Amino acid sequence: MNINSLNKNIKEMRKWYHKLIYLAGTDSSFSASIPILDEMEKINVNSVISESLISIPKHKYPMFMEDILRNAFADEEKIYILQHIDILFDPQLKINPVRLLENLSKSYRLLVDWPGRYIDGQLIYAEYGHPEYFVSSDFEGVIYK
Repeated sequence: MNINSLNKNIKEMRKWYHKLIYLAGTDSSFSASIPILDEMEKINVNSVISESLISIPKHKYPMFMEDILRNAFADEEKIYILQHIDILFDPQLKINPVRLLENLSKSYRLLVDWPGRYIDGQLIYAEYGHPEYFVSSDFEGVIYK
């Protein structure tokens, strides 16, 4: 993965329709090497969502997911680094995490720390047979692995 290429894309992403970059299969040392600028904010997605879902009945989870994350984004000028997104794959939420991120990326610049792999044009989360297994070959955004 080339940090210079990533920095260039971060600067250009404001012009994109889907302002979305996935960091797939990276380790914490790479995430730590991204210079955090004043216009960047890290968001712990697991925390934001789990705290917000406490008062919502389970059968209504899918209806609230996008609003919950939108409420975590205060400023369209910022770049949001989404970390700890594992909760998005919980089958109880009944959402497609990639589509959710794409919808949000139309308004907000997102850098997503993808907790899975990127292999042969597919974003993969978990292992086949696991209840949270997810694979997507139809997605928007730029992948860094």
